[in-house]
Amino acid sequence: MARRGDWRGLWWQILSSPLPQAVAAAAHLKLRKWAPPSDADARLAAVLTGIDTKEAARLGADLFQRTTVRLPTTMGFANPAGFCVRHPVVALDTTGRDPHTSRVVTADRTGVRNTLYEGPAQHWSLCALDSETVIARREFDSGGYRGDTEIVEYTPGREAVLASGGGLLDAVVEPTATGWVVGTKLLGVALALADGEQEQLDLREYGLRRADLFAVDATGTRIAFADDSRLLVTDSRLQPLYDLVTESVRHGEFNAITFTGDSIVTAGRDKGLYRWQIIGGRLRGLYSGWDSTPRTIFRLNPVAAWNLLVAEGGNVNYHYDMATLQRTDSPEFLVPTGPDNKDDDLRGSRAIGRFASAPYGRLAVYEGGLATPTRGPDSFYTTVVQDLEHPLNVLVKPLLSLTPADADRVRPHLDPSLGPAAPYPLTPTERALLEAAIEACEWAPQVTGH
Repeated sequence: MARRGDWRGLWWQILSSPLPQAVAAAAHLKLRKWAPPSDADARLAAVLTGIDTKEAARLGADLFQRTTVRLPTTMGFANPAGFCVRHPVVALDTTGRDPHTSRVVTADRTGVRNTLYEGPAQHWSLCALDSETVIARREFDSGGYRGDTEIVEYTPGREAVLASGGGLLDAVVEPTATGWVVGTKLLGVALALADGEQEQLDLREYGLRRADLFAVDATGTRIAFADDSRLLVTDSRLQPLYDLVTESVRHGEFNAITFTGDSIVTAGRDKGLYRWQIIGGRLRGLYSGWDSTPRTIFRLNPVAAWNLLVAEGGNVNYHYDMATLQRTDSPEFLVPTGPDNKDDDLRGSRAIGRFASAPYGRLAVYEGGLATPTRGPDSFYTTVVQDLEHPLNVLVKPLLSLTPADADRVRPHLDPSLGPAAPYPLTPTERALLEAAIEACEWAPQVTGH
């Protein structure tokens, strides 16, 4: 583009890239030949061209390693991961000492914190209340044929069965701001523990046949249940707040659901995404991203730190802008991924393995098939925990998606007097790029070069 003098195209490429890559591309701008379309574009270009290109490239290549920890154990693709509302903690079901046992552990940004269970039980759903408390649905002999499906609480050196019976088959557990909630598939009933009090809601009274397809929002205070063509939103005590019946949604019957900020995003069996929001005391459908989804989506993983929605559709991950639901580029460590064409030709793609996150989670989990270089024969199939609160995550977002809110999250890490922040050790290069990122957050929303 620089050789052709395509300054507009080059500038658009720069704006679409994260800061480390944008710095490398900005080095090709001929500032005497390029006419910035606005003062904001000129200011942002000055920020980028003032950064050492080699240092930026080196840090960009190390971002994944700097924000992750590799665990000394493996989960397996089918094993659950459960996040925590209050703390940066994740509960994992990992391989035990032999293939016939499992181990439930909690991990944080530093690695494994506690081992809470090891034995023959098979776990299908987990959530963490803190680093020493995990709620799980477990079975024995791989199926609960004797009605031995249990909801259990694990703490160090202790387990307590909270509920059991065949009606809990396929139930899902999630944490909330006041405790936890379990949604059953067969009974259509949701159960919750909220501030020590037991709560129950029969969703069949609201036209839902199942209660296991639901999501908890980032604050842990709202729960959205979905079934067929009906949505029901409750608080963490299962008190109904809003409900909605949709005659027809282009993506068809609800198949996956999550929160993205104040919105709810759903996926359907007939392909596609749809956004819902509570406006004027009513739950309203806003718009659809159906035409950008080439296959049925089974899981939706929001990553607010990157403004990204990662959608898993049968061993292939697709990436969407969280605000627009349009296909977008992903961080390099999240590829290879599905193909870009809408025909979904998978011949040239490779599955990434598994990626998991949650609206309320402050960590992400990877299992197997990482796109980053690995060392040693055992490092390919490994479990990696990523710290989404690390200040370097701002360097993952494309420049155009940076906002003043991103700058507010970064500033306390550079100047502790501005507010509480986790004690992340930062190198001089990292501090310099984060300071440049704060400046970019000011000018990026004002640029007109796109």
